[in-house]
Amino acid sequence: MGREATITYEQVAAAADAMKAAGGKPTSRGIRERLGNTGSMGTVNKLLQAWKAAQERQVSATLFLPPVLQRAILDFIGQELSRAKAALEAELAEQQQEAADLAAENERQGADIEDKNDAAVALQATLATLQGRLGQIEIDLATARNDALREREAAEATRIELAKALLRLEAMPRLEADLGALRLDLDKERQGRVAAEQQAAVLDAKLEAANERTSKAEAAAIDAATETRKQTEAVFVEAGKAEAAKNALAHLSGKLDALQAQMEQQAGELNAARRSTAKVGAEAEPRGKAKKEAKDEPGLLSPD
Repeated sequence: MGREATITYEQVAAAADAMKAAGGKPTSRGIRERLGNTGSMGTVNKLLQAWKAAQERQVSATLFLPPVLQRAILDFIGQELSRAKAALEAELAEQQQEAADLAAENERQGADIEDKNDAAVALQATLATLQGRLGQIEIDLATARNDALREREAAEATRIELAKALLRLEAMPRLEADLGALRLDLDKERQGRVAAEQQAAVLDAKLEAANERTSKAEAAAIDAATETRKQTEAVFVEAGKAEAAKNALAHLSGKLDALQAQMEQQAGELNAARRSTAKVGAEAEPRGKAKKEAKDEPGLLSPD
């Protein structure tokens, strides 16, 4: 966008008229100085040329003279042209100086424009760089926001886990008390099992002894029966010894009765031992199941 002119045609025309009325010659430099050095030399020169063209049109409009007078005037002008040559040459030199000044001014303004163009290019490059940095900053900001969101989510998850851990920690005394009670019950069960095993071992020994005694009694009864049969056969063979056979038979019958009583006693002891063994096994079985269930339950019996 071009700069607005700081001077107007009216200002330049008024200054030129004033210089002409004072007997001076209006020039671009003189008018610019009269106007307080405002405006550029190119603007002042353009407006001055417009003022001069207006002056020539005014002169042309007033030349309505008879032909004879016009010729006389032309002759006079021809004579005056020679005398005015020096003035014209001076004016030409002044115009050339003004043109040189205008060229210098244009060159200066061109250099200024070129510098401003270079500055604009540099500013555009700086703007592009800043826009690139701004884009990277926006990307970094979005990344930072995402990281902050993930950190907040991780912190929330950690807080939840900490709350759960605190709840478990608050429940630890009760769990430790339950674990202590379970350990006491386990120790009692172990002691009861050891006692039951010992009692079962004693009963097994008694049962084995009773079985051994029973076996011996059965063998003795068999032997006695065999002997009785032999003796009975001998009694029948020895008919003549009836009294002796009768006494022997009574004696053998007494021995058989004693053996029968002994066998019944041993059978009673054997049944009692079996009942006691069954009772101990029935009492030990629930304790063993309770111990197994306590071991299977996770985290209750672990010393850690």
